[in-house]
Amino acid sequence: MFTTPKIASEELRQSTRRLQAAGRKKSTGFTLAELSIGTLRTVSKSKRKAFTLVELLVVIAIIGILVALLLPAIQAAREAARRSQCANNLKQIGISILNYESTRRTLPPGAFLAEGSAWSAFILPYLEEGAAFDQLEIGEIKDTSINFQWGSPGGREYRTVDELGNDYRNMKLVETVIQTYRCPSVGMPLHQYDLSADNYLVMNRVPCSYLGVASGLAQAQFPIFWFRVQKSPPQMPLWQGADGILVGIHKDEDVGFGQIQLRKVSDGTSKTVMVGEAVHDYETVDQLGRTPEDRRGGRKDHWHGGSDDIDTSIGSNSFSDPSEFLGSTGVGINLHRSPQENQQTCQGREDSLPCQALQISFGSEHPGIAQMVFADGHIEGIQEEIDPLVWSDMGSRSSQYFDTGGATRR
Repeated sequence: MFTTPKIASEELRQSTRRLQAAGRKKSTGFTLAELSIGTLRTVSKSKRKAFTLVELLVVIAIIGILVALLLPAIQAAREAARRSQCANNLKQIGISILNYESTRRTLPPGAFLAEGSAWSAFILPYLEEGAAFDQLEIGEIKDTSINFQWGSPGGREYRTVDELGNDYRNMKLVETVIQTYRCPSVGMPLHQYDLSADNYLVMNRVPCSYLGVASGLAQAQFPIFWFRVQKSPPQMPLWQGADGILVGIHKDEDVGFGQIQLRKVSDGTSKTVMVGEAVHDYETVDQLGRTPEDRRGGRKDHWHGGSDDIDTSIGSNSFSDPSEFLGSTGVGINLHRSPQENQQTCQGREDSLPCQALQISFGSEHPGIAQMVFADGHIEGIQEEIDPLVWSDMGSRSSQYFDTGGATRR
């Protein structure tokens, strides 16, 4: 039987429509294979939410590099802030000394020998530390039994200073923390146990970061004449007294003519140093502070207020350890080393030049410098590589030499 062309054409159109309909249905669904592939892709994406071990290590390495780069900058910024605070302390100290001079017409004693007070006690009212100053009794009455002490005799321990009695009231000052006398770069403890050469005890003595300039020539602190305004010993007949600004003054023998007036600073107030930074070796004091210090000084310890060592004398010119408060530019800057090295320098060699120089040297924990306040009140950071003669000249008030006060220069 034969199909007509018309019928064949109609069948062709129907077949075409069926195929198109089947194609549309297929486009609206997924085959099993397509569903499986999609599921795998979804699972793969969910697993990619976490880092691989390699990626984690790379991130950690990058963070470590950034910390290594930033940490020195952070530390430098902190040290700059600490250095600025130390300089501000010196500024306040310098202004206070000048205010003292303006009021009294003389500079304060660097060390008030046979009485025990230091320059850092005399200027307290001008530092707005009146409460601390009120604890203090400066000046003992000659030829009387009145004797204000700076430590507990015989190394006797105590709970409070009050239980020792009124004669020990000055000990309250040396146990009082005065932040202006502390440079934060050193990191000193607030209080330390300390015995004097004569076995007088202060159980909670407060360290200090600053020394007065007693000389530009002296290279030793013992005997005391190196730091005293007069009293030349027979073995040093040309010595005419300490050549600095804050010098040792005997409470009976030197007062009235031995005190230094600002007009005597003939080298110029802008060229003469008055007070500077020094590093208190608190670790050595922790280790050795429970034993009396040698009369010549045996450790680099610096304090504020006063002490028994400059109060008590055994024989002529034998006050002890003025380097607790005073230093000299006759020796180099930053002579301090580690506590172990400092102890090796001094133990058994207390009268040696290296040990004496260590104790009276200026220095700091700021890299390569020591900050000083000059007699006109300005602050400078002095490089430790400074020419020794220039450094020596900064500490002398009137260009003194050996025959007018001082030791042979290096």
